[in-house]
Amino acid sequence: MEKIFTIIILLSLMITGCGKEDSPENALNEIKIALAERDSQKLSTRADLDEFFSETYDATTIELAKKYDEYKEKYPDDPYFQHSGEFLTEYNAENKTNHLKFLDGVKESFFAKIPEPSTPEENPTAYVANEFEKIRKATNATVKEITLDEDNHATMTLFVEGDDSLRGRFIGQMIFKLGFTKDAENRWHFDEIKNLDELTPALVDKAEIIWVNL
Repeated sequence: MEKIFTIIILLSLMITGCGKEDSPENALNEIKIALAERDSQKLSTRADLDEFFSETYDATTIELAKKYDEYKEKYPDDPYFQHSGEFLTEYNAENKTNHLKFLDGVKESFFAKIPEPSTPEENPTAYVANEFEKIRKATNATVKEITLDEDNHATMTLFVEGDDSLRGRFIGQMIFKLGFTKDAENRWHFDEIKNLDELTPALVDKAEIIWVNL
């Protein structure tokens, strides 16, 4: 369980980077402000976090299963990777409701500003929410490129870099390609991370660092 929700929390963190006509960059900036202000209503105007978690959960499961044998060899002490890709796919499908319920609790704790508990066991969702906030503050994002197509979709290339703090070094440097869609009112909405296939191995490595220290 720790693997899948850690990866999704890390992924959701990566949408926190930085005219009259709306743009994907405007959308991203408003998402950043909404997270900084802990304003769930403002966030919902630019991103559906529940849908993002659900779709990313499924997409991440597919990517994990593709290279399951590699992770099995690389992490022999992790029970999550000591079966098969088929096992992981079935396990995640069977436990998706519970895993997303946990993420929903993290989201609620974050926006409600629940204080950090003394130990993770005391309040797991509040603990993860507070860790998210610490990592958010230790991370900077720079828009490198935005490409538009004729179907009201856009892809943003985002360079994400952590600062010199412990959590910033944990994030390191990564490139994310974010997908946006324009609605009927010409407002842009964040939909997906489009390069999960490239990111998943690095995100698994980071999740393993967290897992071995829990």
